[in-house]
Amino acid sequence: MSEMPYEELLGWTNYFAKRPVGWRDDERTYRLLQAQGVKEKGEKLFSSLAAVYAKPESENMMASFKGSAMWQKVLNAQGGDKLEI
Repeated sequence: MSEMPYEELLGWTNYFAKRPVGWRDDERTYRLLQAQGVKEKGEKLFSSLAAVYAKPESENMMASFKGSAMWQKVLNAQGGDKLEI
């Protein structure tokens, strides 16, 4: 009970990287500031919100892949399954 498996530690580390402690309080404060007329983005005001609002890395990789020559070859391939775009 007093030890944590390594995989669980990695999972918690990953979770807190995506959802830092106190991010909900920061978001609530940001929404109140918006209601008072602040135009600045939440990520600029609170570093915890930058992690929450960041796009997943896999989404960024897919966007760069769709702009590549290899993507065109995949789309023009004969036979096989059709990709849903």
